[in-house]
Amino acid sequence: MDNLIKEYRVKAMMHRFFSLYESNNDDFNLVRELLFEDGFVWNSPSGNLVSIEAFEQSFNELDKQWRHSHDPGQMTVKIIDYKKSQLSFDYVYQNLQGETMALHAKGHYEIVCIDEGGELPKIQKCDLTLIEIIKDGKFNDLYEKNHRAYLDYFEKSRT
Repeated sequence: MDNLIKEYRVKAMMHRFFSLYESNNDDFNLVRELLFEDGFVWNSPSGNLVSIEAFEQSFNELDKQWRHSHDPGQMTVKIIDYKKSQLSFDYVYQNLQGETMALHAKGHYEIVCIDEGGELPKIQKCDLTLIEIIKDGKFNDLYEKNHRAYLDYFEKSRT
């Protein structure tokens, strides 16, 4: 598999991950398919999760009526070896609880992915940092944008 195909696969995986959150998905098994079992770690300002089970518990505690929006900036993929890659990008995140914008922020993702040739690579480690809180703004539903990007990168990765 050449490096461009690997890059497309990593980007497809990340947009798939975001679209699962933005669709108010309540099936953790769809998320689990994108997580690498061995050594999974999710570090974020809201807490560090050191297993898929801890991530699942956090996922299940989310109110499925809330709306989420992830707007990733330019994604940079660094191929580390034949199955490991690092994904890096800034993003804007919004969380709408009812009609109230609960969080509107800029942040940064650093993700280590493992690609064992399955449908998509899997997240092994995520370091999520907060850059700044945005004081105002209207909610932008980005499900369609992320879902289209997922489908586009997934299709490119198969050619």
